[in-house]
Amino acid sequence: MTTNHAALRLALAAPLFAAPGIPTMRTPSLVALSWDTVRSTIMEAERSGYDSVWFSDHLFHGRDGAFHESWTAMSVAAGFTERITLVSNHLGVPLRDARVLAKMATTISDIARGRFELFLGRGYRRREYESYGLPWEDDQTRTRRLSEAIRVIHEMWTGMPVDVNGEFYTTRSAISAPASAKRPFTWVGGPLDDATLELIAASADGWNSFPLSVEEYAHAAERVDAACHAIGRDPATLRRSLETQVLVLDDDDHDDTLWQGWLDHWRQLRTDFPLGVATSDIAPAADALSDAAVTRECRDRFIVGGPSAVASRVAAYSALGVTDLVCWFMDLPDLRSLHRLTDIARMVAS
Repeated sequence: MTTNHAALRLALAAPLFAAPGIPTMRTPSLVALSWDTVRSTIMEAERSGYDSVWFSDHLFHGRDGAFHESWTAMSVAAGFTERITLVSNHLGVPLRDARVLAKMATTISDIARGRFELFLGRGYRRREYESYGLPWEDDQTRTRRLSEAIRVIHEMWTGMPVDVNGEFYTTRSAISAPASAKRPFTWVGGPLDDATLELIAASADGWNSFPLSVEEYAHAAERVDAACHAIGRDPATLRRSLETQVLVLDDDDHDDTLWQGWLDHWRQLRTDFPLGVATSDIAPAADALSDAAVTRECRDRFIVGGPSAVASRVAAYSALGVTDLVCWFMDLPDLRSLHRLTDIARMVAS
């Protein structure tokens, strides 16, 4: 099992959509999309020492489908941040031609003075594609497309003329400049089928995990390690991010009571601010928060608890090799969890 001996990197998942009352949809305390909230939260994360901000990728999502397109939002953030790294989060390769995406990536990296990491995905929500009249390929085809897209982008990153004759992409002396000698740090994540595991081991600099319990994460990490060993790669060369919901409660002595208070709050938000039809295919039933199994799964897979409990949980993931903790803060626009986690991370590292 790969372990992490370096300081944990903290990452903010930018709140590009609102999902009032639904903790499994990342932003349960946001009642409406607001660019002012997105911008101020990113700026506060940078001031607080967070290492990166991640921009998730959808065409529509959350309440009424209101969603800030990720690359546009990330490009704007490049202009009002100075230190924090910008990461495209599960950027759906089928939504953007990889050859043009290579140009987009070299541009934003140059504007941000190298503060950019590329996280590519195969695309995950069929309804968004079909609603826009875009083709939806099967899982295997989308994974092959993702693999080829990574190769094309890496080759074009050099700024030299590139010829490609692949299954999905063709170029003739394509140039993407300005470029740097160092290609972009590349993340891959998603469901860990065999093809994705092979792609992570062969082509990724980092592996991103969905929310998992400590036990589930340990098992997933073992599979990723095995895929690396199978091709002769040292698993320790792979950075590992855990992307999950985070809620740091006021104290440890009353965390069950405080958690119940949040559940009650979200139930009311769910009633007061319906999501609308845009996410009716993925939103849980209105009474889901009354289901003990659902709330227990939240506690198991998300990082929820008082400061000491959260510190223990973060330390457990770090011991299993997590290098980057990508946080969807469940209390945003309140910033208490964001601030508390910085202190907790320092405590875990000491």
